[in-house]
Formats: sequence, C-alpha cells, structure tokens
Amino acid sequence: MGYWPVVEDMMDSADIILVVHDARMPEMSRNKELERKIAKKAKIFIDVFTKMDIVSPHNLKGLREKYKDSFFVSGTKNLGVSNLRRHIQILAKRMKIEEPKIGVVGYPNLGKSALINALARRAHAAVADMPNTTRGVQWIKAQGLRIMDSPGVIPYEDKSSKLTILGSKHPEKISDPLQVALDVVQMFVSSNKAELERAYKIDIKELTEPYDILVEIGKKRGYLKKGGEIEEVKTAITIVKDWQKGKLVL
Repeated sequence: MGYWPVVEDMMDSADIILVVHDARMPEMSRNKELERKIAKKAKIFIDVFTKMDIVSPHNLKGLREKYKDSFFVSGTKNLGVSNLRRHIQILAKRMKIEEPKIGVVGYPNLGKSALINALARRAHAAVADMPNTTRGVQWIKAQGLRIMDSPGVIPYEDKSSKLTILGSKHPEKISDPLQVALDVVQMFVSSNKAELERAYKIDIKELTEPYDILVEIGKKRGYLKKGGEIEEVKTAITIVKDWQKGKLVL
C-alpha cells in the first residue's frame, strides 16, 4: 500500500487536520495536493508552521502578520504548542466531540513528529533528521486528544531540488547538489546574509553572488583540491545539510 492511500484513510478518520508547513519556507512547503484533498473532503483544518525557533524575530513577525489565522510552533523547543492545543480543544468543544481525532499531514521532515510529541507532552512518535521516518499511521492518545501521525507525502510533480531544500530528500541522492546549495545561499542573500557570516565565520558583506559566497565557505572549511580549487560538491552538501538540520537561521 502506497503512502497516499494511508494518508487519505487517516484524513477520512480525522475530525481536525493539522497541515504542517516550514516557517522558513512558508509557500514552498505548502503541499498543494494535500490542500486539494482536504478541501474536497470538506475537513476542518489548521495551518501550523513549525521550526519557528530557527526563524529570525524580524521574519517571524512578518509571517505572523501575513498568516494571521495560523499557528507558529517549535516542537523541539515546545514553543507555541500550548496555544495550538487550546485552539484544538475549543474547536472540538464547538463540534461537540469529547475526544477529537487529530490528523497531522505535510511533506516529510517538516517536524510533524516533534509537534505531536509536544502536543502529547511525551515522546511517542519517532523523531529523526532522516526523511520518511514515519512509515504508517501511528495513534497517540494524550491530553484528551487522539493524534494520528502519518507518513510525509510528496506530490508527483515536485522537483528534486525543491524536496532537498525542504529536507525531504538527502543531498547525497540528488544529481545537482551545487544548484540546491546556491538556492539556499540565495535565500540568505535576500533576507539574512549576516547569518551566513555567523554560521561559517566569513566576511561576505561585499559579495552578492551565491557562488562567490559558496567559494568563501569552502575556503573557510578547508574544502580544497590540489591546486587550491574549491571542492564544490562537498561544500554544497555541507551547506544543504546545515540548512536541513536547522543550523542556519533564516
């Protein structure tokens, strides 16, 4: 049985669905195929943006203003989870459901399991940096909720580079990690270049091209070939891994 049928069965059973996004990439992490399925089923849903702890205060403020009806949380740091739990309980009361079934959906590796653990106030759902840790529907009963964790699902049309930036695919398994790393660097050039300077201890104030910045990172890390050329792929994979693991704050 494929992942989509499992997730569809879970959505059919759920009273309320939490649609998980990455606060660092609010639009890119939207799973539009999931959204279409939820709308077709006419399910009550809540947009939840995870990883708020690795978003700068300035960017987080802008996100809260743009997505006013959404919730921002960090499952690993247990931030914003109490407000989300209270909102779920209020919705359930309005629906006259004593023990609501809560479905959690989204791309792989967006922090769904960490969010569930925080909601349940105990570590039951498996949490890992590896995409697709959750293989089937898991039920967790806690705090008057029945929470269902489902495997992350990927629309068929999604490209490899997007999935790598989202953390849904390993950088070693893509054909062009350099382009993905350049896309990550460009995000920081556009909104928070100082974070790259902090994370890699480099001075790039005068640089605007992502490739030039990648070269500086490679030099700082000592990723050099004979003759002094940068090991592009090794540098690129390092940048992508740091991004996926939350070591870079956008």
